[in-house]
Amino acid sequence: MSNMPQNHEQSSHARTSNQLIRWLIFLGISAVLALIVFVAVPTLTHRNLLGDGTDATGGSLTVGVIDAPQTLDIRTTDSDSLNRVLIGNVYRTLLDRDKDNKITAGLASAWTTSDDGLTLTFTLRNGIRFANGHTVDASNVVWSLQQAVANKWPGADTKLAALASVTNPNATTVVISLKHPDATLPRTLAGRLGIVYDSAADIDYAKQTMGSGPYTVKNFEPGKRVVLNATEGSNTKTSTVTFKNYASDQALMKATQAGGIDLALPADPASTASLSNDQNFRIATGISETKVVLLYNNDADSILSDVQARTALRMMLDKTALTKDRSDVAQVLGGPIGPLEPGYEDLTGLIAHNADRGRQLLSYFTSSYVGTLKLVTDETYEPLANQIAQQLQEQGVSVEVSALSTNGVQDSISKRNFHLLLTTVGPESAASFADPNGASHYTNADAQAQYTQAVQATTQQAYEDGLKTYARTVSGTAASDWLYARKTALVASTQLAGYSAQMIDERLPLANIAKQ
Repeated sequence: MSNMPQNHEQSSHARTSNQLIRWLIFLGISAVLALIVFVAVPTLTHRNLLGDGTDATGGSLTVGVIDAPQTLDIRTTDSDSLNRVLIGNVYRTLLDRDKDNKITAGLASAWTTSDDGLTLTFTLRNGIRFANGHTVDASNVVWSLQQAVANKWPGADTKLAALASVTNPNATTVVISLKHPDATLPRTLAGRLGIVYDSAADIDYAKQTMGSGPYTVKNFEPGKRVVLNATEGSNTKTSTVTFKNYASDQALMKATQAGGIDLALPADPASTASLSNDQNFRIATGISETKVVLLYNNDADSILSDVQARTALRMMLDKTALTKDRSDVAQVLGGPIGPLEPGYEDLTGLIAHNADRGRQLLSYFTSSYVGTLKLVTDETYEPLANQIAQQLQEQGVSVEVSALSTNGVQDSISKRNFHLLLTTVGPESAASFADPNGASHYTNADAQAQYTQAVQATTQQAYEDGLKTYARTVSGTAASDWLYARKTALVASTQLAGYSAQMIDERLPLANIAKQ
């Protein structure tokens, strides 16, 4: 009997302990159920309670440029500034390019070319959707290519000229049949003409977009601002990207230093020097497909229609001296193909600098026959044009420099009112020397045949080997002079990761850029 109070107390403690355990279990189950609801509801409703309707990590990125696009209609506008904003970000292409400019898979996960080079078969990825939720299938690819040809979108008349038919035997397969082999087609399909559009989209393409990329355009102010939002279900590292335009590199760098810009893309790499000692930023450089060239007027009534005169000028120019103090030089060139293009090889030694030999070659012509050479350029490259003129004048060649507006330069070209044209050209310029109607009017039957043979090669290796042969002929006959491949540069906040400076004048993949 004396033990009863003690047993009663123990029983009371046990009941209290059991109640506490039950409450803890109840609270634990409630917490788990709450977590399940928190995760499941956004999934079921296709929303992310932590983000802006996407699976993006979140956050925002501001990119500063000096060439914001004036339109969103990439179908009818061939513009590097527009390509940089939209390709790979808002619109996806059938094939793609990596940072070394090699062709990779795009919307097509795989592709094959028949042994005769006349049939290309593409297998599309599953589960890709346009921003409106429509599925990307093979019929969209067929329709997009048909639209490009039928509506004569810029470049389609030449780049898609080999197409005989485009069919979709099923929803994930596209078959392109060609009139003749075209080794350039995969690269075309990795660019603007390779964008796949939704045939059911009814939008104003100048102001709106409907792509299958990881972003969609939320706001657009022509020439001022483009705001991109990550699309629903995308795996971008940043939810919102804003492109802001500035009047000059100087204004862009000032805004960047003030903290308003996360990633700055100036036109002139020299502009980045103002922030080189700022611990809040990193400077990165890359190579562009753009080349700075000195085109020769090969017209029959021009002194430069003579290969000996052209060779003499090539020998007189000291490219090392011309480029040593320039901030935009990535690599000195000796031929029409740049270091990021198929078929590139170093041709700088083919016609090497030799001023004495150059003067000797030019001495075969009387000074009255040579006359004064007119060197035309735009205002941007006037200092370099003056350096070129000075070097030639030191070798006894009279040169007159005309620095004109963009329209003025085009007028001089159309009227053939130049001997030398200092300008920038893109990767497609290499092909112009196989065309007698190209800017230089260079005509060489061997070069034309070699280029045609290269393009109609049925393997990538044969294509690249053929381009090398063609480039040696063009350079060896001094069709023009190629000075250097341009450098690209950017300034990035030290908080950023996942970016590359390679080819940023035309491409800027955004999906993997994130603030750390």
